[in-house]
Amino acid sequence: MARVIQYIGDTQNIALTIKADDNPHWWVNSSYSIHPDMKSHMGVLMLIGKGCTYMASSKQKLNTKSSTEAELVVIDVAMGQILWTRHFLAAQGIHVSTTTIYQDNKSKILLSENGRLSSGKRT
Repeated sequence: MARVIQYIGDTQNIALTIKADDNPHWWVNSSYSIHPDMKSHMGVLMLIGKGCTYMASSKQKLNTKSSTEAELVVIDVAMGQILWTRHFLAAQGIHVSTTTIYQDNKSKILLSENGRLSSGKRT
């Protein structure tokens, strides 16, 4: 039987359930040059166990020349939070064996797999 929680204006007594036997999974993405000043937008999401425990979305602070570069910027920004989370979980006694980062830019995927072999002069 499913338990229904009724919202009554006070959420401080509702527990967040985190399943500690699962490794964090991160999703990072950017939308290239969508703001009027030609800056990209980025988003970061972390799931661990049963739900989302971290999410951020913001305009990138610098202009990028390609969607690949915009994806590199969002991964660079996310790495601080990713490393902090690994150290925090380790301090709680939870060993994180792998950290999985998902992203959807094909040229960034090829760059991470092949290094400079799959990049041009501008990369």
